[in-house]
Amino acid sequence: MLFAGTGDVIFMNAEAEVLSRQIIGSRYGSGAQEILPAEILDLCVSLRNLIESNDQEEIEGQHELRRVTGDLQAPVLLRGFPLAPHSPNDDACMLILMEKIGRERRIVPDQTKDQFRLTDREVEIVKYISEGWTNKEIARHLEISEHTVKEHVRHLLKKTKTTTRTGILAQIFQDT
Repeated sequence: MLFAGTGDVIFMNAEAEVLSRQIIGSRYGSGAQEILPAEILDLCVSLRNLIESNDQEEIEGQHELRRVTGDLQAPVLLRGFPLAPHSPNDDACMLILMEKIGRERRIVPDQTKDQFRLTDREVEIVKYISEGWTNKEIARHLEISEHTVKEHVRHLLKKTKTTTRTGILAQIFQDT
């Protein structure tokens, strides 16, 4: 997102708009009418104060303000940068980057479950594989033997016609 020194939005890409709505919705529900989350507006104020308090030539490249917002399931990192004017006729601007942090939890779609004829246990195994768990960690968590986990993985390899755990994930999540 690019803001004028006044705080007016100059540019916002589609992903920033989606993340903004996600942040607002997680806090106030889907009926919220706000366009920008309060955290972004607060970050703009902090960046504006930074711009006003420093020599314009020293601003750019030396400062970055960070905030984490959103909810625990979908946290978003806000990174704010003051941008110095490029000529005396220009005003300073502010750039705010929004980044999802953490791992997204993937859910195996019912259509994919049916396509590969996956059992509930195999879907559970896929979930843990997608989170980077080892066979031993999966076995311990599910209170089954590591051998049983390996058998489930073997069945998944056969059903998805792949040869690696990564291949399983590529097949299962290819359309998500």
